[in-house]
Amino acid sequence: MNIFSLVYNRVFQGVIKVLQKMIHFSIPKVYESIDEIPYILKERGFKKPIIVVSNSVSKSERFIQFNENLKNHDIAGCVYTGVSSDPTIKSIDVLAGFYRAQGCDSIIAIGGGSVIDASKAMGILIKYPKKSLKSFKGVLKVHKNLPFFIAVPTTAGTGSEATIASVVTDSERNDKYAISDGHLVPDIAILDDTLLTFLPSHIIAQTGMDAYTHALEAFIGRNGNKFTNDNALMALKLIKKNLYDFYLDNGNAKARKNMLYASYYAGLAFTRAYVGYVHSLAHAVGGMYHKPHGYTIAILLPYVLEAYGNKAYKKLSIVSDTLGISDSSTSEEEKAKALILWIRNLNKDLGIPNDFNGLIKDKDLEALSLHAAKEANPWYPVPKELTKKELKMILVKANKNNLE
Repeated sequence: MNIFSLVYNRVFQGVIKVLQKMIHFSIPKVYESIDEIPYILKERGFKKPIIVVSNSVSKSERFIQFNENLKNHDIAGCVYTGVSSDPTIKSIDVLAGFYRAQGCDSIIAIGGGSVIDASKAMGILIKYPKKSLKSFKGVLKVHKNLPFFIAVPTTAGTGSEATIASVVTDSERNDKYAISDGHLVPDIAILDDTLLTFLPSHIIAQTGMDAYTHALEAFIGRNGNKFTNDNALMALKLIKKNLYDFYLDNGNAKARKNMLYASYYAGLAFTRAYVGYVHSLAHAVGGMYHKPHGYTIAILLPYVLEAYGNKAYKKLSIVSDTLGISDSSTSEEEKAKALILWIRNLNKDLGIPNDFNGLIKDKDLEALSLHAAKEANPWYPVPKELTKKELKMILVKANKNNLE
């Protein structure tokens, strides 16, 4: 990266940091049970919500009871279960068509990040029926409020119930990208941990590491403030205390609830302070090879932190101290490296591999590193601006590593 690009990126990020102080970021109102939803809707006069729900949740007794409860309150919910992981532009077009055909007046999204993100993207198309979703790629291109939106996360990871972002996949180009705008923040977030009891351990692990990365990248970036730092550290502490327990036993109600709140706090942090190269690289790898987001995030995280070097030591050392990972008398470098080692060990405990085991093909390295650089620059206020060559080296190291 030449000096002119570096200066441009840093000036751009500085301007964004100043502008953020002038922008009002919505914070969704939080409830802790889906049983509140009929009253929320009736109070606001909504009678026909679309209920976008993951297929597995739709078959649960809890959801069936919820749907009956809506009917008992004269609310005609229109259930849609067709959202897959990594929702595509085409599938979101179909979802928007269903909303219009049913004459819906509001949105309830019950599921993981894919369901909530697809519902946000659908909401954009409802307000802009003549535009393609591709035209909203990037930042601050949505200028209308979405239909009234209730987000109910059923994983503890994406934080989408609190963010300005929707991540969608362009299957024609093997591309995954974010649409980011303040209008995408849901009106209501329902943090009901009873909906997480069905989660398999590998999903708990991957989504939990996604939440951890949201909080960590928000904290070590250059655009944080007291609000984002406080929420990021709160999330990191909750994840350290609860993720492994939740992974071992999804019947642990305390761990479930704490992880839901950790994901929410991380969402509040990174939607204002942004993420970094872990996410831009993960979007590139996940989009090209169709791998789960949390899986790619978890593998890449320690490699990217190492690439930041001494530019990240100070803030990583604060995290290490806050989480009680390192001896307070050691140097910032030692504390930072202790945290990275702890992350690697946590991945191992969660059954997440240390590398991609040759998934990434040499012929794709150029395209992947270019994709990651274009996504990150100039928006992501990372501790250290990395060159395309450095991003490529991260991918090479993460592709096959002999660490035990």
